[in-house]
Amino acid sequence: MAVIINMIAINVNSQTTNSAVAIGENEQAAWTSHNKSNFGNGVFVGNTLAPNNIIIISDNDIIDMPVNDNDFVPSGQNQQA
Repeated sequence: MAVIINMIAINVNSQTTNSAVAIGENEQAAWTSHNKSNFGNGVFVGNTLAPNNIIIISDNDIIDMPVNDNDFVPSGQNQQA
């Protein structure tokens, strides 16, 4: 059974790693996301006051994040109108 959805507008405030806004018939299989983050003093959430901070991050590795991701992820996504 086909489902019809009519949208006037799609508003996206922000996107992050491994995200998409996909409209219509599409197939997005085998998504993989690799990332590295260095947080000097954590992650602040909300109203935070942290005066007089000195943050030093020592990240001396030559290869930051070696990734060997040669996996095959089959997809069986079928859509019919």
